[in-house]
Amino acid sequence: MSPQSLLSQQDLASSSFAAMANLQVKSLGSIDYVEIDRPEASGEAKQLIIFVHGTPGSYSAFRSYLNDPVMQERFHMISVTRPGWRSGEDAKVPSLDAQAALRPLLDMDRSGRGALLMGHSYGGPVIARTAMNYSGLVAGLIFVATTGDTKLSGPRWYNRFALLLPRFVLGASLKGANAEIMPLRPQLEAMRPLWKNLTMPVLIVQGDRDRLVHPDNAQFMRAELVNADVRYLPREGLGHFVLWEEAELIRDNLIELFSADSAGAIHTSAQ
Repeated sequence: MSPQSLLSQQDLASSSFAAMANLQVKSLGSIDYVEIDRPEASGEAKQLIIFVHGTPGSYSAFRSYLNDPVMQERFHMISVTRPGWRSGEDAKVPSLDAQAALRPLLDMDRSGRGALLMGHSYGGPVIARTAMNYSGLVAGLIFVATTGDTKLSGPRWYNRFALLLPRFVLGASLKGANAEIMPLRPQLEAMRPLWKNLTMPVLIVQGDRDRLVHPDNAQFMRAELVNADVRYLPREGLGHFVLWEEAELIRDNLIELFSADSAGAIHTSAQ
């Protein structure tokens, strides 16, 4: 990820903080999260969807989905701020296993259908690792502009150069993002044999002009998810911000793919 683009992503997420100020920020262990669960008149529980941001970022990255009346009508929504991103002073947590410790949130699904996980950018391998660790609690995955291929996801020259720069020069957000990117490749390599174990439906959204995540990462995941029902949405002419630019399209596809008619209840026993 380039420094300039990372700053743009952080600024975009931060700009929505005031708009979401009416939501109560809750804490659970090393994460913060916001939650929207509008009760049904029937009393029926809505399926849980958990949003996981990239690097840098926060729960506010998914504000357009949280504020969407259609999403509010259909889902119990939780958006997290991952470990290490509560503030610029937080120590970063570059372990995907540690980032994927979302079991307490997965247990909040009361629908009996299991939770959906949606990740953007670095949030993609986080939700993949979560599903690999707790597959019995996960009903579906949505990957948006996500990294996964070890050959395409390692640190670049500017990540290595950034190691030499002091924090006051690089800034807390970019220094923190670098701390997550540098050790990513071997962790993705360790995950590679586990993709075939994922059998839940998957939605992949990827712009062909993404300069932060190589578009071929989508093809890698399609090839590795041999036992999953995969829907792929290539977005011509779009880049890394497809999460926001195509919010309605993503919303409509995830509702269609994970509707009650097409995805039955799952057993929610721990794996």
